[in-house]
Amino acid sequence: MPVRVVGDLAKMRRKLEGLKQPRLVKLGKTVGEALVSSSIQRFNDQRAPDGTPWKSLSRATIEGSVRSSDLTKRGRLRSSAARRMAARLMLVQSARLRNSIASTLRGTVVHVGTNVKYARLHQLGGQAGRRSARVIVPARPFLGISAEDKAEIRRQVRDAVTEGD
Repeated sequence: MPVRVVGDLAKMRRKLEGLKQPRLVKLGKTVGEALVSSSIQRFNDQRAPDGTPWKSLSRATIEGSVRSSDLTKRGRLRSSAARRMAARLMLVQSARLRNSIASTLRGTVVHVGTNVKYARLHQLGGQAGRRSARVIVPARPFLGISAEDKAEIRRQVRDAVTEGD
């Protein structure tokens, strides 16, 4: 996702071109770390980069996570199980997806993403399961650049450009 900068672009371009390779690498790593951190935070906030809340878990998903020990002898849900299910965060059942988010720096380009196969389904939404048991998984975007991320990137670029002046 490109970041747009408004201002004296010629002056900024000269300053960016004047940055030595180690400073560019440091800037790229710093930006990458910030974007990874904000992507991970979205799992706690349960919100997309644009701030919209993720769609709640379906009733079938919640009911599918009920264990026999969660039920009373009469078949009712124990209050402890109800509290656990109410507090359950989406997309963090094993935390594998959240913990796999990483950044890589190639030249002057920062990439943030994951190598977990099911990440695309959760990021974009779509159909999952066998033909006979297809379910629709709603999009729950966790990767992307928020308005706060853009402001942070601008601040980091500004700091890198003015460093050593």
